[in-house]
Amino acid sequence: MCHSAPSSELKKAIQEYLSEVPLTNCFGVSLTLKQNTSGVYLDDIRASQNLRHFLNLLNSEVYGKRFRRFGKKLNVIPSLERSLSHRLHYHLILQNPYPENPTTFSRLVEALWSKTQFGYVQSHIDQQIDQGWTHYITKFKTASDGIDWENYHWN
Repeated sequence: MCHSAPSSELKKAIQEYLSEVPLTNCFGVSLTLKQNTSGVYLDDIRASQNLRHFLNLLNSEVYGKRFRRFGKKLNVIPSLERSLSHRLHYHLILQNPYPENPTTFSRLVEALWSKTQFGYVQSHIDQQIDQGWTHYITKFKTASDGIDWENYHWN
């Protein structure tokens, strides 16, 4: 996890790197997090673990045995942010495995996110994104904002 605000040079390098990502069949996904549940308070590490659990559920649902046995995964670029009110949330570039039926994937994302410990009911899914989305998710306004490289996967 990123624990210090990236320098302007690093931020620019990340934005340039992500500008090369092909966004065909990709969604822009914003996921909100419960800031505490059952007396457990959210931090960067728990947020990352929660996202990993969500991605495991999602990959398992989409790819089944191919995920469990061979590690087949959806492409994802996760950016963890802290809002002005200090609430942690994620913005993702997420590969849609069902380009012929994007609504099916949107519903699956929402259903599985709500099954995670810190998954909050508010989410937003944009089924058509462009490079403006990559710029948006790399604005890195606070010290804890950054790409969650632990959960990053792009082939």
